[in-house]
Amino acid sequence: MAEIEQEIRSMVAKIIKRDEKSIEPGANIFTEYGVDSLLGVEILAGLDKKYGLDVPEQKLREIKTLNDIVRITKEQMSKKAG
Repeated sequence: MAEIEQEIRSMVAKIIKRDEKSIEPGANIFTEYGVDSLLGVEILAGLDKKYGLDVPEQKLREIKTLNDIVRITKEQMSKKAG
């Protein structure tokens, strides 16, 4: 699963235009990296495109950190597989 975490970190870094090594997994992406709701939706769209996940926009309220994005992605992948 570390591969998924790295893929997500890389995708988020591209969207928010930051070096992926500078993104702390537990840092609040909205307050610390300036992510707004549009970028948040773009991150969800990126998950949809990369993994074929239909993550509802309501899930955006649950996302504050990279760890949250990874958790939600894993949850959605489990739902899809199950």
